[in-house]
Amino acid sequence: MNWYVIIPMIISFIVVFLIGVYASRRVQATAHNKFLQEYFLGGRELGGLLLAMTMIATYGSASSFIGGPGIAYNMGLGWVLLSAIQVVTGYIVLTVIGKKFAIIARKMEAITLIDYLKGRYNNKAVVILSALCIIIFLFSGFWCKNSGI
Repeated sequence: MNWYVIIPMIISFIVVFLIGVYASRRVQATAHNKFLQEYFLGGRELGGLLLAMTMIATYGSASSFIGGPGIAYNMGLGWVLLSAIQVVTGYIVLTVIGKKFAIIARKMEAITLIDYLKGRYNNKAVVILSALCIIIFLFSGFWCKNSGI
């Protein structure tokens, strides 16, 4: 056995375990919904610049660097313009629709889109249908990204 490798590994396991115990106690001390809002939404205090950078990072994927140029070459200028319109669409979504959505979601304390729809419509069929749509289109998007489309 090589103790020069095993001892640092055991120490790092103990440190990670202690960090986990500390974080678990801190989470248990706060309300469950408050923790989820802090974790998933950044306490609802993140600015528009960070949101815009997140959208740009999401768009900058395999489809925009690998598949996008090839499709633009095959399809022509129309595909390039279709990609360019996403900037305008993102701006409209963030400024017009996103602001209204954020105000209502903050009042309802909704964390996800499903929480928002559940609070807004109070209809189980809408919630199930929207969850299924999200799952189907999420995996369709994964397939497209994986194939470089």
